[in-house]
Amino acid sequence: MASIKLDKTLAKVFDKASKFRPVVPEIPLDFRLEVDPRGDSYDEALAARVADPLWMLARQWQFREFDGEDAGSPVGVDYRLDGMPVLGYAPGLEPKNADFDAFAAGDLPLEARVEAEPLLAAGAHPKANIEAGQVLARYCANAGRNDIAKAAQKAYPGTLDAPPDPLSDVAGMLWHLLLDGHGIDAVALAADLRANREPDGTLSALPQALLDAGLAIDAARVLEQWLEWMDDFIVEPTDNPAWQPNRLEYAFELAAGEQRRRMRLDAQEYVDGRIDWHDFDIRSGHRNILRDLDAKPLDDPADRESIPTRVQYAGMPATRFWEFEDGQVNFARLQAGPLDLVRMMVAEYALVHGNDWFLVPARVRAGGLYRVQKMQVRDTFGRVTTVQPVSNAAGSDWRLHGLVNAGNGSVDGATLFIPPPLSDTLEGDPLEEVALVRDEMANLAWAIEKRVQGTSGEPLDRALEDQRYSLGQQPTVPSTDASLVYRLMTPVPSHWLPLIPVRDPGSLSLDIRLQRAGMKRFYRIDAAALAAIDGYADFIDRLRNSPEFVTAVPVASNNPANPDVQVFVFHPRGLLLRADPGQPIGKDSLLIEEEEVPRAGIHVERRFNYARTADGRAWLWCGRRKRVGRGEASSGLRFDIGVKPGRR
Repeated sequence: MASIKLDKTLAKVFDKASKFRPVVPEIPLDFRLEVDPRGDSYDEALAARVADPLWMLARQWQFREFDGEDAGSPVGVDYRLDGMPVLGYAPGLEPKNADFDAFAAGDLPLEARVEAEPLLAAGAHPKANIEAGQVLARYCANAGRNDIAKAAQKAYPGTLDAPPDPLSDVAGMLWHLLLDGHGIDAVALAADLRANREPDGTLSALPQALLDAGLAIDAARVLEQWLEWMDDFIVEPTDNPAWQPNRLEYAFELAAGEQRRRMRLDAQEYVDGRIDWHDFDIRSGHRNILRDLDAKPLDDPADRESIPTRVQYAGMPATRFWEFEDGQVNFARLQAGPLDLVRMMVAEYALVHGNDWFLVPARVRAGGLYRVQKMQVRDTFGRVTTVQPVSNAAGSDWRLHGLVNAGNGSVDGATLFIPPPLSDTLEGDPLEEVALVRDEMANLAWAIEKRVQGTSGEPLDRALEDQRYSLGQQPTVPSTDASLVYRLMTPVPSHWLPLIPVRDPGSLSLDIRLQRAGMKRFYRIDAAALAAIDGYADFIDRLRNSPEFVTAVPVASNNPANPDVQVFVFHPRGLLLRADPGQPIGKDSLLIEEEEVPRAGIHVERRFNYARTADGRAWLWCGRRKRVGRGEASSGLRFDIGVKPGRR
């Protein structure tokens, strides 16, 4: 009886157990750990503290180290590319079809074509002009014809004027003493030689100035070599239409195409000195662009084969969680807050998706627009998978990589532009430097000319020059026993130029632009003041005779009640703050878009650039750069204040 009862009891237990439903695990099979930092450090998340062996097994199960996947690693890729070459270039915003000029590989580098501005002509850099003439002297010395250099110096003497104020432009004075009248004017000599040059590069005759100096036609060979060096090395355009003064940026377009098909690559915000694919947007182009130029496509005649490799970088974590790594790898030291998206993406790629990305090298001709026509991947099991372009979800246009279509705003992630190659550019010291900053205390924006070119072309520190301009600005007041003296306005350095907010005429919107203006300075011009300070009279004459950056307001119309004080308005001396350098400073008005001067400010510079192209040729040009500033600045400008006697 006892055994029968036990059997019935076990039967009931097994019957109930058979009715149990399987427990669904909380973690699905496609589970994987994702980076979700809640602090500023990954130290605790990556510590992987071990509590007991069972915990260790659970962690390995979480990382799916016990799972076997029926997936092979890629070992071969067959693909085909189609492309179209870049055919033409046009500067400016919204250029017309007729504005495009054809160019091909081996021509002027694209960066130099966009950035280059007059380097030697019109007195842009007198010292560099004489140095170019010294190259001719070296050509003559190597050929044993020093008589050519002497005759060229006699016919085209290089001049370097003395600075108006040697104490503020010391470099200009030193180069004046060293080079003035002791060199060759390379610009003038090259211009006369080009007038007598044949299409094959030979000189049909010498300029009359060289003939008068005693040279004969046998000197033509040395002059031809030097002129060829000038044309091949120095990029000397007449102007720079790609520069947009209102935004302090370059804007240009490229035309790409095959057969009679055309496409435009639009770059409207190029500032960093290196042209790359992300500088461009795509827009449809009319076939009338370079209609007489029929280009061949850059398609592959046959499929290509390549071996994919994993995408890695130095210090990348191991793909397996429990794999020992190099002691120099310390990925936990990566500091990233919850809103630091870029660092979080790097961390997630390295820790989670690092072994999911492969790189397939493809050798293509630079200067083209390419698209992957087909791609098939072969894995270790011999299976072939056709890879399609990644498509976005419906209604989503954002992509990590791609060219924006300017027509509809979509992103083309299957097209890649390969710009013409250029070596790392060597940049000289800034010839000119301007900082555009916000001044919240004065409720103004300022353009600060930190450096400009002096008379020799070398940079001049305007802060040192301003110390000279401050001479005698404070008027003499009779002695008083007052404890405070009323000041209408505190002085501002002469190289701080205010940017006044203005609205376009007839505009009813709230959009404003910043107009370059000038600060007034007051100087005594009575006989007592001119005689009291040594050199003060020459200083006033220098201000009156500097119309290129100083405007002298007539005394009678400015202050008829007090003719002993004259007003001078200071303007920019350099080129960065000029809308049209060819116009007189009084008629040149620069309007800068208000959004181009952020709270962090910007710095704009002009520099010499030297680089080599893939064919080994060297190029020298002068270009501009724009970078982020260092925050706000304070001019100290205040109105209606009381100060102690004797203070400014």
